[in-house]
Amino acid sequence: MNEVDGPNEDTDPSSTLSCKRNAEEGTTKVRRKRTRTYDKSHGSLSVIAESSKKIAEAMQMQATLDTLNHVSWQFITEKLEAMDLDLVDIMKVMKAFRSYGDLAKIFVSLTNTNIMRTLVFEQLGRDPPPLS
Repeated sequence: MNEVDGPNEDTDPSSTLSCKRNAEEGTTKVRRKRTRTYDKSHGSLSVIAESSKKIAEAMQMQATLDTLNHVSWQFITEKLEAMDLDLVDIMKVMKAFRSYGDLAKIFVSLTNTNIMRTLVFEQLGRDPPPLS
């Protein structure tokens, strides 16, 4: 005496029986596939990550170039003082190096004392004195 106004799966025994019969008979039950809504933020995050990586690489490259292009005037001064130059000659060479930045970089990179001396005295316009 379970009368119901409309079909209700919870109270309608026939719907439960039909599900059981379908399972017993081996028929496949039609299932709805869930539709996934892909979050667009995942794609956006990977674009941001890739852009950030490129920015970091560019900054690292610029820092490396700045280091290579940096002229340590203190280091140059110490090398010039080690050549027993007077203050006037040191200032002349420093002005030449400042005017020709590549010349200063070359000087800093040199390790051979004779080549350094030749470069410096060429800037002074005279031959280097003999080494003692």
